[in-house]
Amino acid sequence: MAGFVDATKVAARPDGVAFDAQLDAQWTVGGRPNGGYLTAILARAAISSLDAHTHPHPLVANTHFVATPAAGPATVVTEVMRSGRTVSQVRARLEQDGRHCAESLFTLGRLDPAAEPYWTAEPPVDVAAEEECVLMPVEPPGTDLHIDMLEVVEQRLDPAGRQDGSGELRGWARFADGMAPDPVSLLFVADFFPPATLTINPSGWVPTLELTVYVRAVPAPGALRVRQRARLVEAGLVDEVCDVWDSRGRLVAQATQLASIRFRT
Repeated sequence: MAGFVDATKVAARPDGVAFDAQLDAQWTVGGRPNGGYLTAILARAAISSLDAHTHPHPLVANTHFVATPAAGPATVVTEVMRSGRTVSQVRARLEQDGRHCAESLFTLGRLDPAAEPYWTAEPPVDVAAEEECVLMPVEPPGTDLHIDMLEVVEQRLDPAGRQDGSGELRGWARFADGMAPDPVSLLFVADFFPPATLTINPSGWVPTLELTVYVRAVPAPGALRVRQRARLVEAGLVDEVCDVWDSRGRLVAQATQLASIRFRT
C-alpha cells in the first residue's frame, strides 16, 4: 500500500526531459487512476525539470485527459516554457505504451508558509464534525465501483448533503497514514471527492475531461475541509467546482472541472 509521496514519485532520465513513473493501482477508481493523482505525478516531473527545484510548488495546474492509462509503468515528458524569477511555466505530458494519456500546463512558484490572506470572500463552509460524517467505504453502496484510493485516503461526507438535490457535497479528507497535506497533494484532493451530481441522481463513472486547480497556500497539518458543487448538467456534461480549506480555516485550493456524465435513469 503506497503512500502519496511514493505513489507520485518520478525518476529523471539522463536527458532531464523525460521521467519514469509508476502508476499505482492503489490510487484508482474502478481500476482507473484518479485524475488528480495523475496531475500530481505530472507536477512532480514539472518541478523536477527546473534547475535546483527553484519553484517547488504548483500554483496553477491545467490538465486535459485524453486517454485512460492503466496501473503500471508510464513516461512523463516535460518542456520548460519559461523559467522566471517569480514563476515558471512547464508543460508535462503523460505517455503509456505509445499513447498520449494526459497533458498539463503548470505555473510553478514558491509559496510562503507564513502568508496570510489579505481579503477573502470564501470563509470555511459549515461541515459536520469529522466523527459525525460518514466514512466512505471502498465499495460505496449503489455505485458498482471498487475505489481503491479510499484505503489510503479517508473520505468523510456530511450526511446532510446526501441525495437532497442540491448538487453539493461537503466533508473531510485526511491521508490514512497520517501524512500532512502539502501543495502537490492538494492537486489530488481537489479531484478526490465524488461527483456532486450524486445528490441529484446516481450515475456511473463520471470521467474528467479537463481539470484546473489553483493552489493558494501551504496547508496546515490535519484534515482538509472540502466542498464539491455541480453548477450545470447539460448535454451529457457537468461542470463542478471544488473548494478546499485546511485545519486553520484557510482556503488552500480551488478547482474547476468539466466531466462527462450519464445518468442511469
